[in-house]
Amino acid sequence: MTRPMRRALHGAVLAAALAATAPQAFAATTSRQPLGTPPAGYVRDQSFHGTAAACQTAGRAGITQNTWTAYLCYQALPLTPFQELYVKK
Repeated sequence: MTRPMRRALHGAVLAAALAATAPQAFAATTSRQPLGTPPAGYVRDQSFHGTAAACQTAGRAGITQNTWTAYLCYQALPLTPFQELYVKK
């Protein structure tokens, strides 16, 4: 395999990995917004810092406790396990 072919393959694998890690609901709503800007009505919960599973758990807990009406977990940086929790009050 030649060097240009290896580079192209690495680029394709990286692009596929980035596309696979993007949350679909958030990606669809932010196609025209700058990166890191939440959808209208959502604010970042500053107290949360954790993984995808912890984000889902915290989001569901906030809804059952009537702290917020909706939540959204967003992976701010690709290839990291940490997510940000956005809530709608």
